Amino acid sequence: MDASAIDVLRFPGPVTYAEAYAHQMRWVEELADAPVRRARWLILEHTPVYTLGRATKPEHLPLPPDELARATGAEVVRADRGGSVTYHGPGQLTAYLVLHLKAWDLPIHRHLWNLEEIAIRVGRSFGLDGFRLDGMTGAWARTSDGTPAKYCAIGVGSRRWVTYHGLGLNVDLDLAPFRRIDPCGLGRPV
Repeated sequence: MDASAIDVLRFPGPVTYAEAYAHQMRWVEELADAPVRRARWLILEHTPVYTLGRATKPEHLPLPPDELARATGAEVVRADRGGSVTYHGPGQLTAYLVLHLKAWDLPIHRHLWNLEEIAIRVGRSFGLDGFRLDGMTGAWARTSDGTPAKYCAIGVGSRRWVTYHGLGLNVDLDLAPFRRIDPCGLGRPV
């Protein structure tokens, strides 16, 4: 990727889901109207929020969304991205990538693979032996007992060939909010 074709917008403090989504949608429209080889990263930490992706099933949420919001104080938002329910909050690096797939000659599955690769390489730079798990999206590492644990969730959407949403990399995140849901519909903890 040509570095001159990459824009990065970083936020110094926690950002609401609505604010981050508005930035993405503005960029999606710009790139959809003028497809160029430009990648735009939005790097942030979210205020506490549960996002419900398109694959979220009722059994992934032990409580209805309004009750989950009341019980946790976190926002609960329906998200137009792939995947199921996940949690975002302070201590998680959230990176949204907006790019025009056709301008980059990039199939959506390769885009997902690239996001996984970024998460794996970032993990390795901090001594984490990250890997992919067959049939599952995201980046994984083994716990002390050898069980795979997901440390990076990935969910994307696309509109008019332009991607949005991205990855949530658990860095120094309180994992307790994940116990309120079935994260990513995995049937196991992160």
